[in-house]
Amino acid sequence: MSPARHEIIYSLLTIVFILLVGIAGLLRVAYKRHQHLADQTLELRHSLDQQNSQINNLKERLEKCDSLESRLYNDTSWSTSPATATW
Repeated sequence: MSPARHEIIYSLLTIVFILLVGIAGLLRVAYKRHQHLADQTLELRHSLDQQNSQINNLKERLEKCDSLESRLYNDTSWSTSPATATW
């Protein structure tokens, strides 16, 4: 084989190797992005679950508060008329 032919083969092998390294780098970046998005999705779901349970807790407290207020402040004196006129 001539030396020029060897140079072409080595050049092609070098180009293929560089392309494979580039593809591996791109795959690594894509995998890291995918992992990051999966982690953020789990964190968001956890946050939404916490907020949902907090909303349910506040609703229960509001219902208890409303029912207690209606029992405690059921004042019937407002419906009675005054016995004497002060004018």
